[in-house]
Amino acid sequence: MAAALLIVIMGSVQAIILLTSQKKVPKEKAEVAPTYYFSKDEDISSVTEIVGERDFVKQEASEASLETETKETGDQTEKPIESSADTASQTSSPGESYKYLHVEDTSADIKSYMDYLEGKKNFINVTDKSQQAESGQASADETTKASSEIYQLAGPSKDSASYLSITLESEADSYTVTTSKESQPWGTYFKDQWNQQKKIIEDFEKQPKAANTIEQAEDAVRSQSQEKLGLPEASDSYEYIASPGISKIDGNNYYTVRTYKRQPDDTLIYIATYLFDYNNSSVALQYNEVTGKASPLN
Repeated sequence: MAAALLIVIMGSVQAIILLTSQKKVPKEKAEVAPTYYFSKDEDISSVTEIVGERDFVKQEASEASLETETKETGDQTEKPIESSADTASQTSSPGESYKYLHVEDTSADIKSYMDYLEGKKNFINVTDKSQQAESGQASADETTKASSEIYQLAGPSKDSASYLSITLESEADSYTVTTSKESQPWGTYFKDQWNQQKKIIEDFEKQPKAANTIEQAEDAVRSQSQEKLGLPEASDSYEYIASPGISKIDGNNYYTVRTYKRQPDDTLIYIATYLFDYNNSSVALQYNEVTGKASPLN
């Protein structure tokens, strides 16, 4: 009887040990951030080699590709392809995507890494600034991403038939580094970017130059006749002070120039406000700051 009881007890103990061992799940190993991007031969240090250790996860290729596809589709609906560089980027193979988590200052990390790429590795900043400066009513999704930053940089590859592309995209407390090797020689791509910049500068220089300083705005109003400004006394007996910054009124850009009359006790009494057209340097409107309405001068 005692022997049978002992066998039952031992069997129970073994069952408990077996169940306990089955519940033990081996610990997942923390992912180790890469020390370099692309191949080792390219000699491009990873972001953690520049800013220090960060919590890290490598995104699945399908996830990274989906995000890139979504953005590229949106871009293509907004504007046509303008250069051979854009065509080349479409034919490149999907890159790698690395996400860095729990970052206290994402902007500082991104700036440090951009300084490294531009200062040490001859990368250039090819960020599309027009997309970052889009105006209009923000949607709910845009509002949640108000603090995000996106930068794209390109640089030379050891492979003469390609160039390297790195995109940096931040969120609230994390950022993603996406790398890809584009199927176009660096020299061709760089020349293409240079020609685009030259065209932007040339187009800007062709625009008519406006007399657009605050001092010129004040002088322009001061030079108008008493009759045109509708003032009870001579124009030069008043003081004119332009507000800093450009005001957009009825779709046009103006400096607002306020007119004051100095009193015997040295105080200034406000008289009226006039609009100096930023684009054609004319003074043709008086502005009622209470109603927000502009009316033509005599």
